[in-house]
Amino acid sequence: MTAGRYRKILVPLDGSGWAQRAIPHAVDIARANGSEIILLHVFRPPASEYADRIALAGQEGQIQQAREAMKQYLIGVRSELRNEDITVRTQVIEGMGVASLISDYIRDEGIDLVVMSTHGRTGLARFLFGSTAHQVMQEVKVPVLLIHPDKE
Repeated sequence: MTAGRYRKILVPLDGSGWAQRAIPHAVDIARANGSEIILLHVFRPPASEYADRIALAGQEGQIQQAREAMKQYLIGVRSELRNEDITVRTQVIEGMGVASLISDYIRDEGIDLVVMSTHGRTGLARFLFGSTAHQVMQEVKVPVLLIHPDKE
């Protein structure tokens, strides 16, 4: 199979079923183009101003468990896709400002296409909370395929 236009396809995942709906679309495009899929998760650590209180409450273990659970989730998805003969890898980055971190990753890694789900917020909720997908679209120069969560 000759390599197509999209060599590296990024699928940002947050662990939700909504986000996961982007995967079949990415798989179809990867198959058609001989692409690699990169499953990316941005782990948001608790804000540093709360770090002392979290330590006092003994919650570092819970944060570490959440981090580990996400890694295991990504490994599971990666295994499923590898069983379908898809070239795939996982990446976890940490920090605040999810959309900016995703956008930086897209630029730094030479991503050719982003396939991601929207969380379906509209109107005021989208205005108030912002949309990670919308922000990524504004910040990057590569195509972004948005998958509506209500559509299979």
